[in-house]
Amino acid sequence: MPKTQYVGEINRGWDVAKYLLGHEREMISGGGAGGDMVSIGGAFAKAFGKNAAGELDDPILRAEMAAFDVDVFAYRAMGERFMDMWKTGRAHPASSNMMKYVGTELNKRRHELVMSGGGSEALEWDSEETKGGARARGWLRTKANSIEGGTSEVMLNVIAKRILDLPGA
Repeated sequence: MPKTQYVGEINRGWDVAKYLLGHEREMISGGGAGGDMVSIGGAFAKAFGKNAAGELDDPILRAEMAAFDVDVFAYRAMGERFMDMWKTGRAHPASSNMMKYVGTELNKRRHELVMSGGGSEALEWDSEETKGGARARGWLRTKANSIEGGTSEVMLNVIAKRILDLPGA
């Protein structure tokens, strides 16, 4: 292979691969600034199961939505901090693993809440009313999202080893 076709140094391909994986993980996580990770209330704008006060009937689901929103705000703050650290060259090389892990786990949680709020209608797959099962398809897609770019378990191992410096990790 001609030297012009090499990327990086010869025999240092894993360094290039890790660099590219970091960018892939950052993209999967939502770009480091929370991506489209917003308040869960929007997912329930047309909501199902509202009481006379206009609230969701299920108080446990309301509490889970509030807890989710708090976690989203923390995730977005973490993303902003990482972006600032990247700009100044102080970011840990494995920080994209944290963003990917938290981002995909929050995305799974978000879709679980949407499915819970939608009841059996959320599982419907074919009708025009549910846009061809958009909720169910989105929920299923989150499972792949937590695998691509490295599974959540791999992300946790990298975080334990490289960021937390845990022995035996």
